[in-house]
Amino acid sequence: MSVYLAVCAVYRDEAPYLREWIELHRLVGVERFYLYNNLSTDDHREVLAPYVASGVVALTDWPVRPAQIQCYDQCLKDYRDEARWIAFIDLDEFVFSPAGEPVAEILAEYERWPGVGANWAVFGASGHRETPPGLVIESYTRRTADAGINRHIKSIVDPTRVRAFCVPHFFMYTDGAAVDENKREIVGPPYALTGEVSFSRLRVNHYATRSEEEYRRKLARGPADSTVPKSELMSEANIARRLRKLDEVSDEAILAYLPRLRKALEREQDVPLHDAGAATTASE
Repeated sequence: MSVYLAVCAVYRDEAPYLREWIELHRLVGVERFYLYNNLSTDDHREVLAPYVASGVVALTDWPVRPAQIQCYDQCLKDYRDEARWIAFIDLDEFVFSPAGEPVAEILAEYERWPGVGANWAVFGASGHRETPPGLVIESYTRRTADAGINRHIKSIVDPTRVRAFCVPHFFMYTDGAAVDENKREIVGPPYALTGEVSFSRLRVNHYATRSEEEYRRKLARGPADSTVPKSELMSEANIARRLRKLDEVSDEAILAYLPRLRKALEREQDVPLHDAGAATTASE
């Protein structure tokens, strides 16, 4: 195995956010990124070029939809012997430790189990109707307090012990079950939820909406694991209700990484941070 911790993700038109997402995960110990481009039309290749050239990113075009389940399966086949752990997350999700410990070091304590389920902390628009300038982690600092939502997990797995991939949240293993950060088995059904929310050492900040305008675009575009736009399933009243629900409490735990993240971004490109809002508009 050449790397200890890797990340697998499918993306579409995420160019304004790729650098932030990669650099923060490098700060917590991710060594390689297995990325699958699903029909992007923005400048994602230009953003990723230095990472691909250095070998940090392995980029695969996946020009069919739905894509997520198929790409995860392909990642497990192609890279099962390359990485000790692979975290399967999205481009609007950041896995980190609120305790400030490197995720890679924490995972060394869980090697007897085939997988670790990290609870979500699901963030909303933080009052932003339009896309604000700046980084995601500093722009969106309000999340839901609903345990029913945050009990969901994303999985960090030992790819050599995965028997089957089921849904984007959980896997089935050849031996044993995944555990939460407290080393309690995650039993089901449903296997995608823990009994209670616990994310003091490991968590996934899920920026489910970003700004309201981006959320509406996301609904119209549809998820990576389906061809049905979510906008067809949500009324204006439901959208407003969800935006309120996801802005319930302030949570700035991830901002402990902000100074180092800014330095990493400036060092990587040697240019000022771009305006994420302007970049989003330009790519549409």
